[in-house]
Amino acid sequence: MKSFTVLAIALIISLPALAQPRNGDRGRNTDREMFRDLPPEVRAEAHLAVFDQYLDLSDTQEEQIKEIDEVFALKGKELREEKVNRMKKMAMSKELRDEHQKEIHGVLTKEQYAIYLDKKEAIEYDIRQRLKDHPKGDN
Repeated sequence: MKSFTVLAIALIISLPALAQPRNGDRGRNTDREMFRDLPPEVRAEAHLAVFDQYLDLSDTQEEQIKEIDEVFALKGKELREEKVNRMKKMAMSKELRDEHQKEIHGVLTKEQYAIYLDKKEAIEYDIRQRLKDHPKGDN
């Protein structure tokens, strides 16, 4: 009876460890998956607000970036619906992100782009924070 009790206690203690995600699954793409459900307008609004905060965009630049974001939101949606293998879809997704960055780069002045490169991590972090803070009911 004692050994059964010890075994039961050991099993109960080890259960939470078994419920933990595998090493490769920890936090993988959780932000992207969460943001995918947000409407493109919300993502574009957060993107523009942070860019304007850091880069002081002109009205023309804001409109251009908004248009670029809308176009790439549609392309991203089409890509997610594409019936291709995972590796090919990952490559296509990277190409799409690179193309988006190139389009945005074309809108910014040299000075703005230098600031963007210098503060890229902070800008991306602020965009994610704005998206995380977005009320879920406003989709």
